[in-house]
Amino acid sequence: MDDILIIGGPNAGKTHFGGQLYGRLSSKQFEYQISPNNLPTDLTIFEEVLDRLAEGRRAGHTETSANRSIELKTEDKNCNSIIFSFPDYAGEQVNMIVDNRRVNSLWKDYIDKSSAWLLFIRLEEVEKTEDIINRGIPSPQEIQKRNEKTPPVKISDASYFVELLQTLIYIKGIDTFHKINKPNLTIMLSCWDLLKLKKNSIPAEILKERLPLLYDFVNNNWNDKDLSVLGLSSTEKSLSDDPDDDFIDRTPIDFGYIVNTKGIKEKDLTLSIETFIGKK
Repeated sequence: MDDILIIGGPNAGKTHFGGQLYGRLSSKQFEYQISPNNLPTDLTIFEEVLDRLAEGRRAGHTETSANRSIELKTEDKNCNSIIFSFPDYAGEQVNMIVDNRRVNSLWKDYIDKSSAWLLFIRLEEVEKTEDIINRGIPSPQEIQKRNEKTPPVKISDASYFVELLQTLIYIKGIDTFHKINKPNLTIMLSCWDLLKLKKNSIPAEILKERLPLLYDFVNNNWNDKDLSVLGLSSTEKSLSDDPDDDFIDRTPIDFGYIVNTKGIKEKDLTLSIETFIGKK
């Protein structure tokens, strides 16, 4: 059984993706669909997001203490089955893993069972590291001002993701003397539409440009065939708490796309499942 662990901090786009993926799986219009013999009995993870999207509104924030899970058995057109496990949790729990360098028993269970990792990164919110090129040389007055108060210790965004992956690798007991083939790793660059990139931009190249430290880390530790970088726009536009009439008229299933490893947009979000489990 392939068990995909969804990983991402606050506001990374996991919830919208889950709702849009489920909508496509249940529509029977795409490559993959939910197995009719194994319909989920608990849809609490997706109920709010599906209702909100149907109203043309953005989904709410997941509660910090939330720990729920849903298992979708999907089938492609050839009736090949894949189990898609979707644990739901607030992104703050991922932050705590990095801050505390430890995981609780529930997260250990998630990690132990997983055979594929899907890491959400919202590049639009990644802070640029300041250096002499983009910040310039500070004046003596500015240096004195900075030295008056010790700044809080904060690791860079790139270091954050490296620390997170190193923790997951350690907890899962993976041998790092050789390149990793399991779990398969997919890095999902969410909110792709907000990056305002050139047409056919390659997600891996954008990751290398924006987060070179993370790019080098994953490429040095994973086999090429077991590592993928994709772009994602779950809703294709920014939604707010006010209803979007266009979104309502066209329905949520008409919005959203994946940008594959070659930089090509695909409306069928379910095609990404093969990438997540390392079969594409």
